[in-house]
Amino acid sequence: MSIITIADLLNEFVKAEVEILNQQNIKHPTTIGTMYEGLTATVLNKSIFQHLNLKVVRNSFINNCNTEFDVLLVEGKGKEIPYTDRFVYEPEQVIAIIQVKKNLYSKDIEEGYNNFRFLIDYYESKEPEKFVNKLFRDSFRHICQKDISAIESGELTQNERLIFHHLWIDASLPVRIIWGYNGFKSEYNFRDSFYDYLSKNITLDFENKIAGFGPYNFPNQIICGQYSMLKNNGMPFIQPLSKNGWWSFYVTSSYNPTYYFLELIWTRLTYKFEPLPLELFGEDLDMQPAYKYLDCRIKELDGNLGWEYNNILISDEDLKANTEVSQWEPTELDLAQFEIVTELCHKYEIDLETDADLESYVIKNGYSSLDEFVEKLKATGLVYIENGKLMLLTDQCQCIIQNGKFYAAENKSGRLTNWSLKELGKKKNEN
Repeated sequence: MSIITIADLLNEFVKAEVEILNQQNIKHPTTIGTMYEGLTATVLNKSIFQHLNLKVVRNSFINNCNTEFDVLLVEGKGKEIPYTDRFVYEPEQVIAIIQVKKNLYSKDIEEGYNNFRFLIDYYESKEPEKFVNKLFRDSFRHICQKDISAIESGELTQNERLIFHHLWIDASLPVRIIWGYNGFKSEYNFRDSFYDYLSKNITLDFENKIAGFGPYNFPNQIICGQYSMLKNNGMPFIQPLSKNGWWSFYVTSSYNPTYYFLELIWTRLTYKFEPLPLELFGEDLDMQPAYKYLDCRIKELDGNLGWEYNNILISDEDLKANTEVSQWEPTELDLAQFEIVTELCHKYEIDLETDADLESYVIKNGYSSLDEFVEKLKATGLVYIENGKLMLLTDQCQCIIQNGKFYAAENKSGRLTNWSLKELGKKKNEN
């Protein structure tokens, strides 16, 4: 069963159960909270794999942190709090944290955000697990389209260095989700309310800086009914930096929120418990609809460094119109790009300074210079340059010729193979 099928089934389950819970004539806040926390724990239990020593616990704690978290996905045993059904876990045992809200409105967003805001304080002194390095490396490659070794070679801009730092923290922290079952009636109002909260926490007095609003402080997902806010940190959702340094790190969507929920949890599990079968994600060819919401980049003001945010304004009508799932396609290349990427697949790197034939080859194939060729090839997201050498950004790049065109893509999940087989099937049906 594919991730999309499971997500659809879970979404229908959630809708039916929420309708039942909303009809309960109960006024006691703790009991109301317990009902929705129980539903969330049930959904999470239905989402995880049974052979990994995982456990879903409620109303429990991270060691040395005073916040009681509604639902935790943890590995191994915790320390039981005497005469309760609650536990304390070490930070490295916690895979995901979910804060649960029956209703998600402005005050609930603020409360949920604040519960996660300074979580880093309990992880900074901890030695990260081995999988964190790979998760971080892959996310940095996707976002900055450079390898993490660029931090040592000095080839990162100030903006990229700060993103490097923030992505490392994001990879080290658990998946953080706020799940509200009722709330705003439109995606537009959801976006507007969260931005209003952020705008009240802009630092205007540098003597009294407001901390806790860098990109890594944001939850990986905020759910409000059928709407989601999602972080494009490459774990797994991706949005590379623009040429002027803006990173569209937060998006919104009206697509099935349990699909995004599964993507977040399963992606973390596939890194932590390699080798889980990547077939879990199905063909991985559907591109779910989402709209850009918040851009960020580092900015210096009066000698102070901070994050500058740009709120992407989109009308209610346009948000409601974006509901179609699109199909993923590999990167289309011209002949010269295809030949060079194919060569990189075989020899890993090309020295741009010592390869005497490269410039004449690309000029013969229509480029005005080697610089123009390299910049256009870098724009594909398949390659990067470090110490004058052209190298692949992928782990298992493959090149194919299909329908008379040249393509290349990362294929470690089998995505390119699935796309190619699908295209062959279309051609066969046409004939």
